[in-house]
Amino acid sequence: MLAFTLLLLQGGPPSLSASVDRDRVAVGEEVVLSVRAVSHSVEPLQVSLAPMNGFEVIGRSEQTEVSLGAGPTRVTTLEVELRALRAGVWPLGPVRARQGQQILQTGALKVTVTSGPGTSTATSLSPRVKRILERAPPPARGGKAAVSVLASEDTVFVGEQVDVVTAAWFPRDLRSQLRRPPTLQPPAAEGVWSYPQPVPPGIAASRRVGGTWYDLFVMHQVIFPLVPGQLRISEASLRYSVPVAVQFFSQEEPFTLESRPVTLTVLPLPAAGKPAGFSGAVGRGIAIARSVRPAAGRAGEALTVEIGVSGRGNVALWPTPDLAWPAGVRAYTDKVDDQLGTTNGMMGGTKTFHELAVPDSAGTLVLPALRYPYFDLDTRSYRVAAAPATAVSVAAASEAATARALPPDLITSASPPLAERVTGAVPGWIWALLVLLPPVAAVAQSVGERRRLRRPRASRPVAGGADRRLHAALRALVPDVDRYSGPALSSALRAAGVDAAIAARVTAAREAYLAACYGPRPGGADAAKLARELDELTERLGATSRRGPRRAAVASLLLLVAATPVRAQTHPEQLYRSGALRAAADGFARRARAEPDVPAHWYALGAARYRLGAEGAATAAWLRAARLAPRAAAVRRALRMVPAPDDESAHREWTAPVTPPELALAAFACWLVGWFFLVRGRGRIRARVVGLLTAALVLGSAAFALADWYREPLAIVADAGPLRLSPHGRAPEVAQLAAGTAVRPLREAGGWWLVNAAEGRTGWVPAGAITPVHD
Repeated sequence: MLAFTLLLLQGGPPSLSASVDRDRVAVGEEVVLSVRAVSHSVEPLQVSLAPMNGFEVIGRSEQTEVSLGAGPTRVTTLEVELRALRAGVWPLGPVRARQGQQILQTGALKVTVTSGPGTSTATSLSPRVKRILERAPPPARGGKAAVSVLASEDTVFVGEQVDVVTAAWFPRDLRSQLRRPPTLQPPAAEGVWSYPQPVPPGIAASRRVGGTWYDLFVMHQVIFPLVPGQLRISEASLRYSVPVAVQFFSQEEPFTLESRPVTLTVLPLPAAGKPAGFSGAVGRGIAIARSVRPAAGRAGEALTVEIGVSGRGNVALWPTPDLAWPAGVRAYTDKVDDQLGTTNGMMGGTKTFHELAVPDSAGTLVLPALRYPYFDLDTRSYRVAAAPATAVSVAAASEAATARALPPDLITSASPPLAERVTGAVPGWIWALLVLLPPVAAVAQSVGERRRLRRPRASRPVAGGADRRLHAALRALVPDVDRYSGPALSSALRAAGVDAAIAARVTAAREAYLAACYGPRPGGADAAKLARELDELTERLGATSRRGPRRAAVASLLLLVAATPVRAQTHPEQLYRSGALRAAADGFARRARAEPDVPAHWYALGAARYRLGAEGAATAAWLRAARLAPRAAAVRRALRMVPAPDDESAHREWTAPVTPPELALAAFACWLVGWFFLVRGRGRIRARVVGLLTAALVLGSAAFALADWYREPLAIVADAGPLRLSPHGRAPEVAQLAAGTAVRPLREAGGWWLVNAAEGRTGWVPAGAITPVHD
């Protein structure tokens, strides 16, 4: 039962199949061997090909597809392009696959190769193989067959080419006795990447040793060591049968010969001088190039980007270049093609990486320069192949490509709401003083009235109210004039813009008036003269007070103009309308950071993000705009385009129809009016004061409560993904979060956020997976 359960968890067994596109070709024509391996397990599946005699490998392509259904399924398709070299019936295969303890094998596929007109049935040995055969030792015993294994090098680096040649020596007399051709089994090696190589059919060379002619038969393979250390190449075996008598049906005596194993030293790549970004590429004369098709594209339409890495070496193991895609591009890997070739016995070719790039907005798409570090076996040092940056013109998306409704037009107003401007212009401590001022003023007025009632009325020596008119003119210039007298009053008048001579006359006249009122002998014969003096000074002070506000207004205007920042002449609206959405979004984001109280900036940022396909980030920006301008029709319509995926998110995204500053200003107005009527009112008006003060308290409490609600941390999930138990990518999954889900960020750790999601679920998400509504 346990074994059955484990089998279910691992999925079904792997499968392996092989086929050819045609089973009959002429010499020089091509045939494609296709291998398909299907795995239902996470264990690696290793596919190996048998030597393909009679053919030459000219190309290789490998593609892997992964699907997640009832269980993971990985389908690997390997296509090997072969060119026929010699006429005959040649087996392709068997193909073997190994996964854990399971070994799969296909049957051999037979391909008939016919001799075409003008074609040669022989293939010459490469210069490297000829040099190796020159070192092949002759048979130790005369008249006997022998087999040996030769390697081109005895010390190599990881990833360097090693030619392994198996040489079988047969005396001509012995070979003429054989009824069947001998069987030559090449050696094997662990920890290498192997390529069987074509060799000439029949006898490769002949040599006379000790009066006996020997014919040489050759097998050739190229290996690339993968790990440093001692590499052991196993024995090669030669099997043949010799008849024991001259009769045709006589028995045969079998013979098996084995060569000596060969040991190579594989050196690791040096650590000194290793460039940044090196990922293991080894070869000779490696170059990198990039092409983009078509040369110009449209937003939302795929561009084919091909990166070709060429040179000499093990093309199959050259890693993928480090591709840095610019912002606003979605990239997808298509396939990888290997084109193999041989030059003077050295393997090489071109590895082409096919990528699909989809720009999301119009403009100039700049693909950054490419760097491909590799270890050069010719110079025994590290080098970097490079390709320059490439610019591609991207036009706006066609109307036919628009698959959903666009958000409403941008908001033209570029200023904060009135309530925001009023509340933001005054510091908080001044608002606190203004709230406390009415009750304090009411208490002070009440105390002052009681004192005036107890104070005896002084005689007024100046007729016609000249003293009252002067006092009013003084209060227009110096509001707290009652606190000043003598030189202090003169200084206050000069500070208010009054001429020094007039200030001195006003001070003297006021002192004379006070002496006449409160001296030992009130009144006097100079009362009429003093009244004329007071009236004259009142007229002059009135002229000064009329000039003062104008000067103050002009000065305030100049200060305001000087303090107004000069805005940079950037126009993200034009970029937005022309389809350059990524650049427009960046411009709107800069505006929103510089002026966070302007709802138009946040709405425009959300509109650009929405058209870029980032609906979660658009929701966050539009919620910020709604909290600043809750009654804006464009904002309300935009939010209806991105509905919340669940009830908890809808509750967290709730926005009041008024803003906290609007509630605060309404509360302040009720507070001021209530206290005014409390001080000045009579009868029924005083009875209504309680209602106004109560409304002020209710509105103020609502403003504080709404501001506190908006201060709660809130973020929107940008893309659907898992909520994990701990902050790393392989942690167990707590739940799946849909795009647009509203979460409460709690704390940040190492690029991950601990968030509270719906139904009280708490877990970790990557920082880039959520967009905060407020910083």
